[in-house]
Amino acid sequence: MPARIDRIPLLALACLLPCLLPCLAAAQVQPWPSTQDIDRALKANPFPDADRIGSQAIPQPPRMEPQRGAIDIEALARGKVHLPNAGAASGAAPTPLRIFITLDMPQASLQLLTDQAARAGAVLVLRGLKSQSMRQTVAVVQELIGKRRVAWIIDPEAFTRFAVRQAPTFVLTLNDAANDMQGNCRAGCATPASFVSVAGDVSLDYALETIQRRQPEAAPRAEPLLKRLRASPAS
Repeated sequence: MPARIDRIPLLALACLLPCLLPCLAAAQVQPWPSTQDIDRALKANPFPDADRIGSQAIPQPPRMEPQRGAIDIEALARGKVHLPNAGAASGAAPTPLRIFITLDMPQASLQLLTDQAARAGAVLVLRGLKSQSMRQTVAVVQELIGKRRVAWIIDPEAFTRFAVRQAPTFVLTLNDAANDMQGNCRAGCATPASFVSVAGDVSLDYALETIQRRQPEAAPRAEPLLKRLRASPAS
């Protein structure tokens, strides 16, 4: 009996051996390419030399032109509430007076300046969006505008052009060139001689009176704005 039991594994191994031989042959390590094989591969696919590399055009990224011009927030706010006869005030003749503000200013100051800007024909200028949200910005501007006709724009470059450091800042341009200046500040910032500014939490009429006292040559531009402001009742 033991002899028969010992022969069974030997017979099984003999039967499996023909099946294992192909696998063992495939598992053998493939030989490394010879020097001749490497030379043939290099001749068929040579490395590019310096002249060839220099002649290749370098891919250029697409040129993206920056968006210029301010964002008309009043037009967005008017379009959302669908007020009748709501043409944007910024489409009228350019005004020499800008009031640089931030929506984080006290509500009472924002209400006063919005009302006075509408009466005098000034433009309210923001540096950017409230909480980086256009929706929140438009909602706040809608509430401040009400039924008034007053221009609101977002123009961060204007803060640089007119050296605005705090809000509110009242800027009166002294010539049309400074008034119409747009685009990148490196292309032409407004010089101090081309505008007068007053900074502080004051009313528009006080700012205009201060501008006239500081720079009498600004009177031809400041006086009509003051007359317009005083002639129209506060809303």
